[in-house]
Amino acid sequence: MDGVSFFVPGTPAPKGSMKAFAMRAKDGRVMARVTHDNKRTKPWSTAVAYAAQEAMRGRELFRDTPLVVAITFALSRPSAHSGKRGLKPSAPRWPQTRPDLDKLTRAACDALQGIVFDEDSRIVMVAVAKIYAAPVGAAIRVSTALEIMASEFEQAYALRVARP
Repeated sequence: MDGVSFFVPGTPAPKGSMKAFAMRAKDGRVMARVTHDNKRTKPWSTAVAYAAQEAMRGRELFRDTPLVVAITFALSRPSAHSGKRGLKPSAPRWPQTRPDLDKLTRAACDALQGIVFDEDSRIVMVAVAKIYAAPVGAAIRVSTALEIMASEFEQAYALRVARP
């Protein structure tokens, strides 16, 4: 099966932390209610899921195969980076501020589960970046892991472990 690529328009939102609250049901049982601390997570996850569904139309889920996920998050530049003559020389090339790259990745990958692949534990390699670009959003590619890529990572690890 070939990989699948798609773009998700919109401002990427990180997964954030989850909070649990104990609640008493009408019948007296104690239940837990879990919420995200970032209110933008759910709309972003919905947008990722929708774009993934469109890209996967007529295709089968990736099952029982190791996967490589590549995501480029495009963020908007703060207005402070621009001056009267365009981009200020002092403006950073890369977004070195929040949101955290790992939390952005977690939100996107969690939204893909059940739509693009059956289990996110099948992801064996991830290539992720955040850049300043327009339009804002995320370019996502999911493909099967190639054996040559795996062997390169295994060799690099073996060399690293072999050194004291």
